[in-house]
Amino acid sequence: MGEKMKREASISTWQLFFFMLQTHVGVGILSLPYDVHQAAGKDGWLSILLAGFFMQIGIVVMWLLASRFPSKTLAEFLPLIVGRVISVLIIALYMFFFFMVASQILAAFLSITADWAFPRTPPVVFAVIITAITVYLIQEDIRIIARFHVLMSFFLMGVLMIFLLMWNHLNVYYLLPIGSSGIQDIAAGAQKAIFSLGGTEMLLWLFPLTQANNKGKWKAAAGASLTVTIIYTLLALCAFTYFSETKLKHVPEPVIYMIKSIELGIVERLDLIFLVFWAVFTITSFMNNLYIAALNAANITKAKHHKTAVYILSLLIIPLAVYTSNAESIKMIGGFISSVYPGFLFIIPLFLLVVAIIRRKREGTG
Repeated sequence: MGEKMKREASISTWQLFFFMLQTHVGVGILSLPYDVHQAAGKDGWLSILLAGFFMQIGIVVMWLLASRFPSKTLAEFLPLIVGRVISVLIIALYMFFFFMVASQILAAFLSITADWAFPRTPPVVFAVIITAITVYLIQEDIRIIARFHVLMSFFLMGVLMIFLLMWNHLNVYYLLPIGSSGIQDIAAGAQKAIFSLGGTEMLLWLFPLTQANNKGKWKAAAGASLTVTIIYTLLALCAFTYFSETKLKHVPEPVIYMIKSIELGIVERLDLIFLVFWAVFTITSFMNNLYIAALNAANITKAKHHKTAVYILSLLIIPLAVYTSNAESIKMIGGFISSVYPGFLFIIPLFLLVVAIIRRKREGTG
C-alpha cells in the first residue's frame, strides 16, 4: 500500500467519524442489554459506560502510537519498531482477529434473521448475498467505503425513534438502587460490552488515510466511540426500565420485544422495519472488519492490492459463518473474542508505544 494510493484514497475527518461509528454499531443493538444484564443485573448500563471509558483509553494509546508515524499504517511502521519477523506475526494475529470478528457478526446476523424474520430461508442464502454486497464495496478504495458509511448513518434516526416511542412505558424504579450489583459484576459486564463497542483498533490503519491533523483524527475516533457508548447506554436503560429484572433474564433480544409491543395503528410489525435498520448496521460493521482483515492479508503476502485477499477471505467466511450460526457457537466464539480483545485494544498497542519511545522510533528515524 504505497504513498500514491494513500493520497488518492484519502478520507475526511467526518468520513473517519462515520467509518468508526458504523464499525461500532452492529449486532449489539439487539442483544447487548441482555448480555450485560447477565453479568451485572440492572446495573448493566453502568457496565456499558465503563467499557466506553476503557475504549477512550485505548483510543488515546493508539493515537499516541499512530502519531509517531502519521503517514504509515500499522503494517508499515511495525518493522521499524520490532523488526520484520515479529511484525508479520502481529499483523497475522490482527488479520485473524478481524476475520473472526467479521465471521461472528455474520453468524449472529444469520441466527437473528432466522429467528425473527426468515425461519424457512437457508442461512447460506443470506450469507452469500451479504458477502457479495460486501465484496463489491470493499474491493474498492477506502473513500468509496467511507462515502457508503456516511449515507447509511442516516438510518441511526430509526434507533433514536425508539427512545421517543418507549418514553411513556418506562419505569425508572427498576434501576434502583443504582450500583447494588457491585463493582466486580459491573466490571464483568464491561468485558461483555467490549465486543459490541469494539472497532477502535482500526484507527491504526485509518490514521494515515485521513486528511486532518493528528488532533482532528483523535476527535473523530473518540467522538464516534462516545456516540455509540451513549446510544448503547440509552438502549440498555430503556430495556432495564421496560422489563423487570426477572423478565429480562428470559429475553435475549429485549430491543426487538420492546419495539414489537409498540402500536402505531398504521404499522403492524414495527419490529420488522427496525430489523431492516439493524441489518444495515450489521452489514457495515461486517464490511469494515473484513476490509481490514483483507488489508492485513495483502500486506503479509506483499500483494499490490487487497482485492485478491478480499475474494479469498470471502470464500472462507461464508461456510464458517453458516456453520457457527447457532446459539452455542455464537456464545462460545463471542466469549473468546471478548476475552482476547483487550490484548488487541490495549496490550499490543501499548507495548509498541513503549518500545517506540524507548528506542526513539518515529517516522523518519529509520
